[in-house]
Amino acid sequence: MDVLLKTQVTPDQIDHLGHMNVRFYSAHARTGAESLLASIGLASDERIALVGRDVYVRHHREQLVGAQLEVRGGVLDASPDRIRLYEELLNPEADEVAAAFVLSFDLVDRSSQQRVAIEGKVVEAARDLVVVLPDHGRPRSIDLDEDPTAQPPSLDLLRERGLAIRQVRVIDDTLEADDEGVVSSAWLGELVWGGEPAPGADFRPLEPLPDGGSMGFATMETRAAWARPARRGDRIQSFGAELDIHSKTMLSRFWLYDVDGAELIAVFTVVNVAFDISARRAIVIPDVVRDRITRRYHPDLGG
Repeated sequence: MDVLLKTQVTPDQIDHLGHMNVRFYSAHARTGAESLLASIGLASDERIALVGRDVYVRHHREQLVGAQLEVRGGVLDASPDRIRLYEELLNPEADEVAAAFVLSFDLVDRSSQQRVAIEGKVVEAARDLVVVLPDHGRPRSIDLDEDPTAQPPSLDLLRERGLAIRQVRVIDDTLEADDEGVVSSAWLGELVWGGEPAPGADFRPLEPLPDGGSMGFATMETRAAWARPARRGDRIQSFGAELDIHSKTMLSRFWLYDVDGAELIAVFTVVNVAFDISARRAIVIPDVVRDRITRRYHPDLGG
């Protein structure tokens, strides 16, 4: 696989768990993907927008301040409808894979937001860069063959079950958007978790442990899937539930809705592991935390 990007973990990328925040893994992958796609003639212009439709991430190793990183990647498959890439974020000094990615892209007309066919010469160029998905890049707990946007729970059902995690808010000009007001897909995290918390949904970054230490939830896998673009002026609300809970891990799903049209915008799925901050290792979820997250356990919402 070709090297698409060289970068470094800087202090501003570190989160409450003391390692690089998951959003920077994806940011580096997107930058690498744009470089690869541009090399085969696929890029946004004044009329056409390149859209990241689906992004899967499998995290392997935490990365700390100062770590030198590389993004390498190739093409999994290509057609006039979409191009799907495989990428790895590597720490070459430690000779380890930090994360693996499967990313799907297509083209849309900026004005109509309708999909546009990818040119045949671009598809052929992409097929010259085909790589095989390795075992360490395959999902463990998230099914990539499932379309989480196909049959989501309705807005009414999510409200009925009290699963709102944020208050209703309007997408304003604080988020990056194009001339048509379409918000970049890179902002899904802010769209889901930004704004004012819903009652009882305050974020708890760390939990105390009996030995005086602290724990948080570290991300193992994520998938972001878009049903339609988010736009400035949309009145949005996000909802979340746990779909599966094990001794150390839990699988959660979040739905972002346009509340005026009761229209799904995006779905974010994540597998987290309970993580001891001091010992830097996975631990069994403490009972007090398990009791709280079990209140949001709705396995039937997984589709």
